[in-house]
Amino acid sequence: MTKTTDTAKIAHAAHNGSGVQKTMPRSDSAKHGVTVSPAHTDVVFPHGNETHLIDMAERLGITHLILCYTLKDPLLKSRAKEVERLNDPARHITTEFAILVSNQQDVSRAKSVTKTVIGTARPELFEDKRVTHIIDMESGRRDDFIHHRNSGLNQVFIANAIMGDKTLLIDAKQLLFGDQARAVVLGRMRQNNLFYKKYSPRVMVVSGASEPLEMRPWRDLQNLLDV
Repeated sequence: MTKTTDTAKIAHAAHNGSGVQKTMPRSDSAKHGVTVSPAHTDVVFPHGNETHLIDMAERLGITHLILCYTLKDPLLKSRAKEVERLNDPARHITTEFAILVSNQQDVSRAKSVTKTVIGTARPELFEDKRVTHIIDMESGRRDDFIHHRNSGLNQVFIANAIMGDKTLLIDAKQLLFGDQARAVVLGRMRQNNLFYKKYSPRVMVVSGASEPLEMRPWRDLQNLLDV
């Protein structure tokens, strides 16, 4: 049996409610028809401004903040310690350290530093079960077709995400502050939302912010699932 056939069956099973997808508790955002994180979680990309991002997240009602870095950061180990230090139990927010990877060769190195590895939307990273999240589905540079968007997702990718227990991250920054036309990004998000409603992978809308003023309240972010 070919690999494509296997993943197609997995996607079909997910659509029909079989046991290939881990059951997740749902928040009030279950009305969107997709599996979403029950916690008010956001993902940001700091550049030495961790404290400001955490302060803003707490004001916006975020209860869990994932701070994501790259392997190119020369201060990566100290960043990890800083995120751990900032995880103050006295506050109403928890923090988590993550690493962004764009190729499979970097996954092992990232995993040696953290359990949370966020991969860009590449086929091999959808397949790699060590990757915990996928981001940047909508940022592809190829032109869209007349009747089909280059949205970064297809049935095989979704099947791999479900089987690998991954969370798909919708990056609101691509829409609000990205360098691509908003109409293009919005069209891709709409197409991907059809996949989410059909196959129910775990999905989360995040700000993808690097600056505090780029962050948005959690409920506002989840409204992108209704576009």
